[in-house]
Amino acid sequence: MSLLRLLLLLALGGCIAGQPKNNLVDEAEVAERATALGVAYLQQGDLVRAKENLLKALSVDKRSARAHHTLAIVFQQEQEFDLAEDYFKRAIGLDESLTATRNNYGAFLYAMGRPQEAVLELIRATEDRFYELRPQAFENLGVAYLALEDRAKAREAFDRGLALNPRLPRALIELAVLEVAEQNFSAARQHYLAYQGLAGDSPKSLSVCVTVNTVFKAYDAAGQCRADLLRIYPASEEAIRLAAERGDR
Repeated sequence: MSLLRLLLLLALGGCIAGQPKNNLVDEAEVAERATALGVAYLQQGDLVRAKENLLKALSVDKRSARAHHTLAIVFQQEQEFDLAEDYFKRAIGLDESLTATRNNYGAFLYAMGRPQEAVLELIRATEDRFYELRPQAFENLGVAYLALEDRAKAREAFDRGLALNPRLPRALIELAVLEVAEQNFSAARQHYLAYQGLAGDSPKSLSVCVTVNTVFKAYDAAGQCRADLLRIYPASEEAIRLAAERGDR
């Protein structure tokens, strides 16, 4: 449905009360289509139009959990964090079964430096066996557990996510880091190589690259990763630690 057609439906909604019931516009459908437009504009980075359409959706259906959820993400993008949290909570209050809201609210709480609260929401998201982004929810859960320094639960969450979808870059590199810390270098290299096929270099991946290639005496590869880490990400924790270890400070 085009934007123009949607706007016409919204306009008609307030002036057809006297018509037969079977001619009434389905308000839930109108709200859903307006919300879908809001989502599309959000994905394009047009927050103004996204908000306009989501507010239209709520003017038709005040109980649209999906519209509240998407508005929460819009406000998060606008750094209106109090409003974002309010709309996340409204969405959950309207539909506790909306798993995507749990996942995104958990990610929001993590971003706000509240990993313990994030874990509670993300666990709920991972419990939905039919949630299409369940692997990513496990990945998010693992990251939240790392913030709480619970490596065992983080590892379990990453493993669960990868069992569902082996193409999760964050889970792969975080597991590689965990394996390096435990000196399981073969497993670390395996996770690192899988990560390499999915994502670009990052401070963590380059740090793992230096370590595993040094252990396996691939000194040229280790040297290249070391040079890239110090050149591209000189202010990262990994680069600072590496420079300190090599006496480059």
